[in-house]
Amino acid sequence: EDTVLLDAVRYKSFDNTKIWVDTIPANTNSRITKNYSLKIWIDENTLISDTDPNKDYTIDEWNNSYVSLKVKVDGKLDKMNIPLSIETSDTYVENNKAYFITKISNYLDISEAGKFLETPDNMKLEITGTNSDVLFAYKDSEGNEVTTGSESLILNYNFTTNKIVEVKVFVIPKNDANGETDINLKLSKNGSQVYELVKRVMLKGNNYCLNNGFNKLGDCILVSENLSDNVETAKTQIANKGSVNLNDTAPSYTYLEETTTNVSNAYTILTGYKYQFGTGYSFNSKTGTFSLTGTIVTDTLSDIYLNYYTCGVNSSCSTIYKILGTDNATQTIILADKTTFKIASTLRSEVGLYQIEDDYGTSYFYRGDVQNNNVYFGGFYWKIIRMNGDGSIRLIYSGTTPNATGDQTSINNTKYKYSDRDYEPTYVGYMRGEDFTLQTSSETIYYGIVALKKYYFADNYIFDEETKTFTLSGNIISEGKTFKEMNSLGAEGFSKYPYTCKSTSSTGTCQVLVKVNSYLNETSVKAQYISYSSTSLEATRTDDYDSNAKYFLDDWYAKNIVGKTDSNGALLTSYIVDGSFCNDRSFYAGNGYSLVPRTNYSGYKRLVSDAKSATLKCSNLGDKFSTTTSRGNAKLKHPVALITADEVALAGGKYEIDNQDYYLRTNGFFWTMTPSLFNQTLIRIDLFIVNSWGRMSSYLVSSGLGMRPVINLRSDIQISQGDGTIENPYFLKI
Repeated sequence: EDTVLLDAVRYKSFDNTKIWVDTIPANTNSRITKNYSLKIWIDENTLISDTDPNKDYTIDEWNNSYVSLKVKVDGKLDKMNIPLSIETSDTYVENNKAYFITKISNYLDISEAGKFLETPDNMKLEITGTNSDVLFAYKDSEGNEVTTGSESLILNYNFTTNKIVEVKVFVIPKNDANGETDINLKLSKNGSQVYELVKRVMLKGNNYCLNNGFNKLGDCILVSENLSDNVETAKTQIANKGSVNLNDTAPSYTYLEETTTNVSNAYTILTGYKYQFGTGYSFNSKTGTFSLTGTIVTDTLSDIYLNYYTCGVNSSCSTIYKILGTDNATQTIILADKTTFKIASTLRSEVGLYQIEDDYGTSYFYRGDVQNNNVYFGGFYWKIIRMNGDGSIRLIYSGTTPNATGDQTSINNTKYKYSDRDYEPTYVGYMRGEDFTLQTSSETIYYGIVALKKYYFADNYIFDEETKTFTLSGNIISEGKTFKEMNSLGAEGFSKYPYTCKSTSSTGTCQVLVKVNSYLNETSVKAQYISYSSTSLEATRTDDYDSNAKYFLDDWYAKNIVGKTDSNGALLTSYIVDGSFCNDRSFYAGNGYSLVPRTNYSGYKRLVSDAKSATLKCSNLGDKFSTTTSRGNAKLKHPVALITADEVALAGGKYEIDNQDYYLRTNGFFWTMTPSLFNQTLIRIDLFIVNSWGRMSSYLVSSGLGMRPVINLRSDIQISQGDGTIENPYFLKI
């Protein structure tokens, strides 16, 4: 009976010793019991007799007889390897497509893993269906992927070592209808040794929601995760996935080194900078980063560093150079071996929906390489970030074309400054206060010096209240000098000319003046800061002025959403509800307003520390931006803002680690609204951003980056068409 073997993996040849394979679910932390229905089929030509080996009972005679069957249960997987296997009896779902994972291997003894072979093994995997109504696509752990469906798959691999390759096989019904079918898998090794098995797969129509009556967008989001029969079951299945691992990206990767030898004109040193050189390096396969090792020196480029390695100004990097030739005059590495990384992809990655609490209940957020969270609304394409705890749905702008990338995923395809000014903590505010006075800080160590650059110094300064900037005045040194040269002048140096805008022009202006008290080394001095800045923490949080970010987003919303209608004549604003947007200005180090000491915001502690965490709760009412008091501070003119860094982390981003494949990566740079830190050693205030490699970083607020509006849809929004894929996004109706 087919139903008995519905979820079984059946080997087609009984020469294999493993007839039936099952696995314990991941993250199982308690005792479980599984019941199996076992049946045997006896070929009608088999001789059966309990007394005479030459006698055979007739079918009628042994119809009600007993047959003994010995079953061996072996859980010692550490000692065996299966050449062809299917990981689990379940069928998974990714981006609204059913799939299963099969593993192929060229060895049996697990202790032989990784052994190099004198002659490569040719492994051929053939996948077919039992009817012509199904298509296959695949993705494997070698980084190969085919997304266009075909009626069969033939995959060839040459193994130079004993290894395992995992293949994620997507099974797509041609007629977009639900059903079931057997899938045949055949593995041959070097053209002779053959393994075959059969997998029963439940087919699900591509447009699962509309095919099964889930017309509400929120319900569709939930049931699409596992193609569930009802919303409550879907919620339970999502909850059972557990918490996400924020110490890794999603997808997660294993990185391999990749070297290109004898690269000409490989690298030119930045003017004025000294680089770090090391006699060796190490490689981190989890992050794809290199670190200098051995003897490490900081110096200008010269022939004495031939055969040394460099990461540039830092001691770690994602591309490292072995120096083979130099042009000292132009500070260029003219010949080098260039080593970077390549990705060995993994199928063991968090993807789809997970849950976490927000201020209004249980929020369901998308993570990883998600492809079924696309929405077309108001003439623009959007991606679903999450379903909020109150059932409303949070979207992030993704451009005017379905496959927009880079700046095209930003409003007006343009880069914007989050703030015009960047020297003071108040400028992390989505709105801010400006209760400023002229202040001189306590003494600190200032590191923002380029060792070989020549700056101007003076014995006095002028502050311009209109432009809020400083210029040097009084006696100014006749020509620019490095900090080292100024120190060598003794009494004619810093003691006579202590003030600098750190400008290479005698008339240059600055937002913060540096008063040098004493010299430490080429890149650091003891100094005081003179600035026009906030008088208290409360002054930074009065929300009297819009940031550039808020101004531009309000302007875009007013021009593109307000007063506009959809094809049915409904106002676009009637789809959108008020939501809280957290500009988390709480901090755990520093005091949040002065230039000394350094201020580290709470987001920095959550997302940069070793024990990473994320939150969708906003602890300070003043940081919870909204249009109404029921949702927050009622400071917003329109219900639009930016994504938070915590939402980026939950989506799969990680601080200073590349992620090329999660749904937020666009090949462009864009802002979040989460403060990172005020760096008092460089006199700069930073926000978290996402860069073109999908990496979450900390960036100066006056940088020009993309703005991607974030809005919240009503909880009762319905789908008029679409399955959420980029080719067929959700269209909405009220």
